[in-house]
Amino acid sequence: MTAAYTSRIHIEKHAGAHRTARILGFDEPVHFGIHGGIREFYQQKYGRQISGPEYPATLDYMIAGVNIGFRAGPEGHRHRQ
Repeated sequence: MTAAYTSRIHIEKHAGAHRTARILGFDEPVHFGIHGGIREFYQQKYGRQISGPEYPATLDYMIAGVNIGFRAGPEGHRHRQ
């Protein structure tokens, strides 16, 4: 059996790295951005401060979406159970 799904998403860019995604069928938008070490990395890479509020990065959502068999350890590090 073959399954196919098409996401219906509208993405809006805001100041800095902040974006919101509105997903068909959900009332609340999903906020994306950068934070912590990711923000520091890009500030060093581009040699400038990155303004705006901190939000989870796209990578955070990807890891959370496939997070099977892991638990958070000290300081948020991931460990296989």
